[in-house]
Amino acid sequence: MRKIQITAVAISALLLMSATAHAQTAAATTAEHSVAAEGGTDHGRHPSSEFRHLRRATARYHSLPKALADGFVAFSLDPDNPDVPTCFDSPDGGMGVHYVRNIDDTLDKNDPEALVYEVRRHGRLRLVAVEYLIPEEFVDPDDPPVLFGETLHRHPFLPVYILHAWIWKSNPDGVFADFNPRVGACPG
Repeated sequence: MRKIQITAVAISALLLMSATAHAQTAAATTAEHSVAAEGGTDHGRHPSSEFRHLRRATARYHSLPKALADGFVAFSLDPDNPDVPTCFDSPDGGMGVHYVRNIDDTLDKNDPEALVYEVRRHGRLRLVAVEYLIPEEFVDPDDPPVLFGETLHRHPFLPVYILHAWIWKSNPDGVFADFNPRVGACPG
């Protein structure tokens, strides 16, 4: 397994590089990259026993200090403020901020690469989702990885494949949608 060291500076560099160039280097995806769940999902329905395990594995991260102590770092697009996470939203809804770790060529459904926090009043953060990420260099675009019966999709401008799972806040657009209309827009 090849690991990519994740630091705030490395994340900023990765994001800046990806915004200007999208090199297509795909490695063969092996069985270890396709961790398919038994049975598929249907627009927001999910294998409840698998999500129970995922909730148990991530429950301690409702406390951001515990996430930071376990090696998660802010996902920032701002090279001048790499410790301040970038907030994401769209006309489709909010997403919030991300804290990431262990972005490499392996996916583990009970150890997501990103924790997604909604930014609430007074800057308080609330864990609302998790996200799985795998760099595009480890993905065969004709056979992308699968988790929970869902295929990871290429991020619109970052060189990664992603899958959100809204396990801590209900999403009317589906548990695997990128944005959630129930999550507020980023603070101004």
